[in-house]
Amino acid sequence: MKCAACHNEMVKKGGEIDLRINGKLYLVRNVFYEECQACGERVLSPEVSKGLFEKIKKEDFVEEIIKIPVLEGTYG
Repeated sequence: MKCAACHNEMVKKGGEIDLRINGKLYLVRNVFYEECQACGERVLSPEVSKGLFEKIKKEDFVEEIIKIPVLEGTYG
């Protein structure tokens, strides 16, 4: 598969990804995806995406408190 962003080859991987859906951040563990080695773009298969959206709709997930680094950006 070619990357939609930069047209380089995608590589199959597994691990963690983060998703933002309707303003909420979800951490997805133990998932397979394709990743572009050039730009870092990550893509889920339609089947995996459908399964994740179904879990979110059914609220079939656990909530954990995770500390993350937060940076302030600059404008201009």
